[in-house]
Parts: sequence; structure tokens; C-alpha cells
Amino acid sequence: MRWLIFLSRVAFLCGVMVILALSLLFNEWNKGETISSAIITSGYALGMVLIPLVNLIYLISWIAGKKPGTIVPRWLILFNIGCLLLIFVYIFFVNDPYYYQK
Repeated sequence: MRWLIFLSRVAFLCGVMVILALSLLFNEWNKGETISSAIITSGYALGMVLIPLVNLIYLISWIAGKKPGTIVPRWLILFNIGCLLLIFVYIFFVNDPYYYQK
């Protein structure tokens, strides 16, 4: 189960990039520098794939009877679940029909 620890750490980095990309969406704090495209790409593209995948693996291993909390630190599991919830909120925010009304 060393691969689960590795995937959890990669999902953690993707979660950090998601948070940075969302902060760039609401407040352009880096004044449009070149690095913002890398942050946005890694945050949205990798975050939308890896974070749900890792949480699905957590759920499958929990249903199978293996506790992911014994393999992966609990703070890492909670952070990845929180980032998944943040991604869901962002998706519902973008697809809200009242958001684009004038």
C-alpha cells in the first residue's frame, strides 16, 4: 500500500495547486505573471483527476475493510477530502444559472 501514500501526497500537492488556482480566480495576487498559467493548469487539470481518484481509492479500501487511516496520516486524508469538497463547490458555483444573470 505504499502506492496509496504516494498518490495521497501527489493529491496533496494538487490540492495546494487547486487552492492557489481558486485564489487566482478571485484575486489576481501575482499580477498576471507567467507562473499563473502553470498554477491554473496543474490546479484544475491535475486536481480534477487525481483528487477524486484518491478519494475513490480511500472509499474502496474502507469498504473492503482496510482502514486507510492506518496507512496514510489522517490529516492527509482530511485535507484530500476537503479539497474534493472545495472542487465540488467550485463546480457548482461555475454551473450556477444565477451566477451569469445580469
